[in-house]
Amino acid sequence: MRKCLLTLLVLCTLQYVFAQDNRENRLGFGIGPSKMYGDNTGIHSDFKFMVLPSASVDFSKKINTFFDAKATLGWQMVNSGDFYNEGLKERMSRSDQPLGFSGNAFFLDFMPIVHFNPNQSGYLPSLIKGYTGIGLGVVHVARTEIKREYTNFEDPEMNTFNEFSYTASSTGVYIPWRIGIFKELETRPAEIGLEAVFMLSPFTELDGNSKQQKRIGPDALMQIQFFYRVNIGDW
Repeated sequence: MRKCLLTLLVLCTLQYVFAQDNRENRLGFGIGPSKMYGDNTGIHSDFKFMVLPSASVDFSKKINTFFDAKATLGWQMVNSGDFYNEGLKERMSRSDQPLGFSGNAFFLDFMPIVHFNPNQSGYLPSLIKGYTGIGLGVVHVARTEIKREYTNFEDPEMNTFNEFSYTASSTGVYIPWRIGIFKELETRPAEIGLEAVFMLSPFTELDGNSKQQKRIGPDALMQIQFFYRVNIGDW
């Protein structure tokens, strides 16, 4: 009896270790809302910030049943909005910081992906599957910034200002974290799903402002994208 149980346990273990799934390499297209977490991008604690579109194209290379290698190329529209009172705008101007901006962020990142519940031979397939991953990427933000020049800070009654705009940009490294869920389509070899992305930029000022008016130091991009991915074979 013990030998039978031991043999059954070994067979089950081998089946789990060497199990195969029907996942292939995939090409994906995503679109959805996004926001920027910066020093002049709104009052985040009061949920006062701009929500703007984002889009991406990704390629997932299957490594084995539980792991993929994923590359993502994307775009996000960025805009500070206008959420601050005149006192805060004046303090930012005293520090020679931009009051606002508008522009576009372009990013490219790579990461390993871990699948929580892939389909495996000998096991019931999951209706909804999940995955997550952390990687490394490069982001470039091209923007038009707005500044003010005050004529007289000492006398409030004589303190007029001139507001002007100029072009600026920043490029740096960021750390992306993705978590997603998806459902395989039966009609064709494809999948649809939802992916949340948090892109932390610890070394670059994505909004061009260094006044540190937020609780967390680094700037960040955040996205929620609806995606459609097609299988492109196993090679």
